[in-house]
Amino acid sequence: MKRKLFLITEFYDSAQNTTGYLLGKLYKCFDNQEDLDVTLITKKDPDIANQPDAIYVKGLKINKKRLINRAYYELLIGLKFFVNSANKVKSKDIVFTGTTPILLLIPISVLKKLIGFRWILLVHDVFPENLVPAKVLTMDNLVYKLLKKVFDGIYASADSIIVIGVDMKQLIHKKTKSKNIFVVPNWIDEADISVESKSDNAILRELNWNNGKVTFQFFGNIGRVQGISNLIKAIELMSNSDRAQFLFIGDGAYSDELKQLIAGYENIIYYGAVPQIDKSIGLNACDISIVTLAEGMLGLGVPSKAYYSMAANKPIFAIMDKRSETYQMVQQNNIGWVVEPYNIEEVAKKLDEAVETIHTKVLNSPRKTLINKYSEKIAMGKILDVIKLL
Repeated sequence: MKRKLFLITEFYDSAQNTTGYLLGKLYKCFDNQEDLDVTLITKKDPDIANQPDAIYVKGLKINKKRLINRAYYELLIGLKFFVNSANKVKSKDIVFTGTTPILLLIPISVLKKLIGFRWILLVHDVFPENLVPAKVLTMDNLVYKLLKKVFDGIYASADSIIVIGVDMKQLIHKKTKSKNIFVVPNWIDEADISVESKSDNAILRELNWNNGKVTFQFFGNIGRVQGISNLIKAIELMSNSDRAQFLFIGDGAYSDELKQLIAGYENIIYYGAVPQIDKSIGLNACDISIVTLAEGMLGLGVPSKAYYSMAANKPIFAIMDKRSETYQMVQQNNIGWVVEPYNIEEVAKKLDEAVETIHTKVLNSPRKTLINKYSEKIAMGKILDVIKLL
């Protein structure tokens, strides 16, 4: 007899964002399992051409760059998911969710107590701890303390918790005391990202940047926890800055500040976001991919951009705590350069080192590393094993 599984997610398609890419792949994987009867509950997105068979929640048009607007959005969309889920999920069913929208976790935990279904939580964001490095709240703030108490209990109420890094597992265990925490690193289907030579890249041709300089690239969400301002300060301190150029591709809450920081620099360009259909072009517009996390982010997230860049066979320049998942991945697999974010002078020296050694440093293939250790097939198998344990 098939087990009924509800995949509840705000995003479900790669054209939306990385969460949509990952959860959309999960939905297709679950739907192909002979022992699972899968129902997708998601937010309707009129811009997606090929709509899956799902129970749709009507979306809201709100500018989420303002924090108060985002909180309002999260509350309303969470209530909409609550109503749709309450009418469908039964006691013997399995519910699988991510952490987006974060306030969805409140109604899910309430429904779990009322109905008694089994809940698997895939953690990409640790809330409210992630508000501290984002400088939204401080740890001694009363609102933070209240949110932490509430969400510690909510995370702990999940029957199984899947995390995307060993450092995150340690943090989630401290937060929940759960014994059912499973590490499944982020992953990418390498077939979705093509590899091209730098000389053939349309973006670099447009910028006239096929000039022999080493091109570093930051690709993806330009948010509050990426440590962008410190990266710019490190670039300013480089000895080899005349031999390097830096390209920022993406969008996010920090993009306006980034534009102000780099005004007047000829070797630092903010290109903006590229359409999802052109993601491979964007990822290939460099020699080295920069992946950063700000101070205080240990255990709170694992940048998915690292795996996309690996699929494009780009070496990684990781700026983050040495105990973090991505730092360890780059170092242990010898696929780039690593440095901690705490000393800007050290970051500048490591950038100089990358410029000097890019053509002489012997590195392993990032793409082959992805295929062998972080492929879609490997991750899906681990997640299906977690489901089978319930």
